[in-house]
Amino acid sequence: MTIRKLLSATVLSYPRTALVLAAILSILSVLIAIQRLRFTSTHDALSSLNGRMGQVQERYNRAFGDPDRAVIVIEAKNREQAKRFATALAKRLKAMTTDIEEVTYRFDLRSLEDRFLMYLSPEALIDLKGKLHAHRAMLEELSTDPGLNRLFQIIRREISAALVGHLFTGFLEEQEGEVKRPVELGPLLKLLTQLNAWAAAPRTYTSPWSQFFVEADENGDREGYLWSSNKQFLFVLANVKADTTNLLKFERPIKGIRKEIRLLQSQYPEVKAGVTGSPALEYDEVAAAQRDSGLMTAISLLGVALLVVVAFRSVARPLMGILALVMGVCWAFGFAAVTVGHLNMLSMVLAPLLIGIGMDYGIHLLARYEEERGAGHSIQQALEQAFEGAGPGILHAALTTSVALFTLILTGIGVLQELGVITGCGLLLTLISTFVVLPPLLMLWDKRPAMSSVEGMVYEAHAPRRLLPRPPDFLEFCYRWPRAVLALSTIGTLAALYAVNSLEFDGNVLRLQAEGTESVTWELKIIRQSERSISYGVILAKSLEEVREKSLALEALPSVSEVESIAMVIPKDQERKLQLAREISPILVGVNLAQLPAPAPVDLDELLLTLQRIKAKMLTADDAKNWTGADKPPLEPMTRVRSLIDQFERLLQRHEHEEIRQRLSTFQAKLFQDFHGKVSLLARAIASGPVELDDLPSDLKKQFVGRDGSYLLRVYPRGDPWELASQAVFVSDLRRVDPDAIGDPVKGYEIITAMKRGYQQVGIYTLIGVAVLFLLNLRDLRYFLLAKVPFLVGAVWTAGLMYVFELKFNLANLIIIPLLVAPGVENGLLIIHRFREEAEASVLPRSTGKGVVLSSLTTMIGFGSLLIAHHRGAYSIGLLVTLGVGAVLVVSVIVLPALLTVVARRPSKSTIIPSPDFQVPS
Repeated sequence: MTIRKLLSATVLSYPRTALVLAAILSILSVLIAIQRLRFTSTHDALSSLNGRMGQVQERYNRAFGDPDRAVIVIEAKNREQAKRFATALAKRLKAMTTDIEEVTYRFDLRSLEDRFLMYLSPEALIDLKGKLHAHRAMLEELSTDPGLNRLFQIIRREISAALVGHLFTGFLEEQEGEVKRPVELGPLLKLLTQLNAWAAAPRTYTSPWSQFFVEADENGDREGYLWSSNKQFLFVLANVKADTTNLLKFERPIKGIRKEIRLLQSQYPEVKAGVTGSPALEYDEVAAAQRDSGLMTAISLLGVALLVVVAFRSVARPLMGILALVMGVCWAFGFAAVTVGHLNMLSMVLAPLLIGIGMDYGIHLLARYEEERGAGHSIQQALEQAFEGAGPGILHAALTTSVALFTLILTGIGVLQELGVITGCGLLLTLISTFVVLPPLLMLWDKRPAMSSVEGMVYEAHAPRRLLPRPPDFLEFCYRWPRAVLALSTIGTLAALYAVNSLEFDGNVLRLQAEGTESVTWELKIIRQSERSISYGVILAKSLEEVREKSLALEALPSVSEVESIAMVIPKDQERKLQLAREISPILVGVNLAQLPAPAPVDLDELLLTLQRIKAKMLTADDAKNWTGADKPPLEPMTRVRSLIDQFERLLQRHEHEEIRQRLSTFQAKLFQDFHGKVSLLARAIASGPVELDDLPSDLKKQFVGRDGSYLLRVYPRGDPWELASQAVFVSDLRRVDPDAIGDPVKGYEIITAMKRGYQQVGIYTLIGVAVLFLLNLRDLRYFLLAKVPFLVGAVWTAGLMYVFELKFNLANLIIIPLLVAPGVENGLLIIHRFREEAEASVLPRSTGKGVVLSSLTTMIGFGSLLIAHHRGAYSIGLLVTLGVGAVLVVSVIVLPALLTVVARRPSKSTIIPSPDFQVPS
C-alpha cells in the first residue's frame, strides 16, 4: 500500500479521531518524561567500563568504596590561617549530616610522634648524632639551669670559641673539634627576631629548637594536613550524599558547602576557597545545561515558527506544522524516558535536532500541498498529491537520516548507543507526527465555510505567491553559467580538502563545561599553580613489598608527579635506623629528663650586656676584608645580627623595662617548656620500636589499605591530566608498571579514545548505510552519485570552515558526522526525486526549492539555539552544525543544479534557471 492510500484510508478519513489520539499520546508522553527523564553529567555518561578494566574497578570499589568526593580547595598567604580556616570549615561540614557522609581535613599523627626518628634517613640520623654530641654540654646546662640570660651567655661563649655554629640547628657545618668561623646564623637570627617581637608585644610562639633537634618540616606535613605538593593549596575532602530523586543530585551538598565557605570567609577575608571534584563538576555542568535547555528549546521553536510564518506569508498553516512537530517532540521525549531514562551532555541535542530536522518534513509537505492547491486541486486531492509526490522523498530522507543515527548503536559504547536510539527513533516519531497530525489539521482548517483572507488561504491556479524577492544577480549568474559554478566549486573543494588534514581533536572534557564555573576554575588553578591535579591513577598491590617496588618504578617515570601509598608512613630500613637511634642514647645520659627547673628571672641589664658582647663578635665589612677563601665568615647574617641587637636596645630605651621583662618572662617560659618537650620527645623516640601497620591512625589506614587486605597506590600525573596527549603518555607509563592500572585519567583516556574510534566507525557505517539506501531508492548509479553531492561536498566545505574559524572536534561536536547526513541526504533526495518527476521541465517547480531552503534554515535555527548555551560542548555543536548545514545548503541550491544541468540533461533542456518568482531549484 502506498503512502497516499494508507493515509487516505486513515488520517484523511478520520481526521478528528487521529488528532484526538495524537493529543492523548502527547499528554501521556509529557507526563512520563516529567516523571522519569533525568539529566546526567558528562562524567556519568562516560564512566562505564567493560572487560578487564571493569573487573579491576569492581575489585577496587569493594575494597575501598566509591564515594562521591567533593574537594574544597583553600588558598591563603598565611599557612597558619589556611589551617585555621580548614579546621573551622571541617567542623561546620561535619554538622551537615544530611548531605555529607564524611569529612577529612587532616590525619591524626600523634600516635606516630614517638617514632619520628624512623622517618629520618640514615644520613639524617648520623647528622643528628653529630649535632647532639657537639652540643652535649649545652643540653646538660640548659636542662639544669634554664633561662634566657643563661642561653645567650652560652651563645656568647661558643662564639668566643668560634663554635657558635654548633649551638642551633646545625647552622655551623663543622665536625667535632674543628675551630671554624660560623657559616650560618639562621637559628640565632630567629631567636633574636622573636626576642624583639615579644619585647614589643605578645606574639604567637614559634619554636627555634626544631631545626636543632631534627630538620623540621616548616610546611606542617607532620601535622597531618592535606597540602598540595608545593604547599600553596590546602584541601578538605567531603564525601557527599546524592539525592537520586533530584535532577541535580548533588545540588544540596554542593550548595551547602559553598554557603558555609561564604559564611566563614567573612571571618577570614584574605582566604580564598572553592569546591571542585567530580560531584561539583557534575553539579555545575548539569545546572548550566538545565538552565539553558528550556531557553534553547523556546528559541528554536520560536525561531522556526517565525521563519515559516514569514516564508509562507501565513500564520495558521505554519503553526499547524509547528503543532505537529511539537507533538512528535513530546512523543520522542516520552520514548527517551521509557527506553533510556536520562539525557546527558551529548544527547541534550535531542530537542534542537528534532526541531531543526523534524520541521523539515512538515515544510516539504506543506510546500507541496500549497503548490497542488495553487494548481486548482481540491483539499483531498492536494493532500493526496502532496503525499504521492513529496511523501516518498520525505520518507526516504527520514529513514536515511535515522539509519545514519542508528549506526551509533554499532559502536558498542553505551553513551553513543543511547544517543543513537534516542535521536534515530525521535526523528522517526517526528516523521510520523507530521504524516498523522498535519494532514488532518490542514483538511479541517481548509474545509471551513469562510476562509480568512488575512491568513492568505486563497489559492490562484498556477500562481503561487512569492516566497522572497527576486534572487540576487549572482544566483542568476550561477544558474546561467553552470560550468563556471562547477569550476569555482571545485577550487573551493580542493582548498577545503587541504584543511581536512589540519583538523584536530580536543579530548579535554573539562573544556566542554561552562566557562567560569567555580569547579572548573579551581581545578584549572590547581593544575596550573601546583602542577598536579586532584585526579590520579590507581594501582593495587598485594603486599607492602610490592607497594614499595611499584612506588620506586612509578616515581622514576617522567609523566608521574607524585605517588601516595601506605609506604609513605611505614618507613623502610627500620632495623638500621633503630641501631643508629640506640647509638644516640648515651649522649643524653647527663641531660635532665625529669621536671625542668623554673627558669631564672629575666635580668634585662645582664641580657643587654650579653647581647652587646655578641654584637661585638659580629664582623663588620672592614673586618671581613682580612678574610679570604673558604674560611671567610658570612657577613650578611652578621650584619643582621648586629641590626637586631640594635633594635632590642632601642626597644629598651622606648618602653618601660618592667613591661618588657614581663613579656620576655612569658616568652622564656614557652621557650624552655618547648625545650624540655623536644628533649623528652627525643628520649622517647630513641627508646621506641619500629613503625608497624597497626600503629597507623585508622583514618589514614583506611585510605590505603582495603577491606580485602589489598594496598592502594595513588599516582598523580605530571602536567594536565585532562589533555589527551598527556593522558596517553601517563596511561602508557602506568601500564608498563601495572597493566591493570585504573583511575580517572586511565578511565577517561580509554573512554575518550573509544568514543573517537566509535565516531570514526559511525562515519564509515553512515557512508555505507546511506549508499545502500540511496541505491535502493534511486536505482540509478548516475542519480545516486548526484544525490550524494550535497552531503559529501558539504562535509568537505565544513572542514574548510572549521579551519577558517579555528574550530576543533571534541566529544560533543563529533556528532556532526551523522547530523550532516540529514540535510545532505534530504536535499539530495528531494532534488533528484523532483528533478526526475519534472524531467521535461526547464524550470523546477517552486515548492521543492522553497522546501529545501526552509528546511535547511530551520535546521540551522534549531541548532543555532545552542549558541546561547553556557556549556561549551553544546555551543560547539550549535556552531559546527550551523556552519555545516549552511555549507550543505549552498551546495544544494548552487552546485547540485549546476551538475544536473551539465550532466543529467541534454543541452536543449539543460538550463535550469530560477523563475521570476524565485523558484530556487533543488
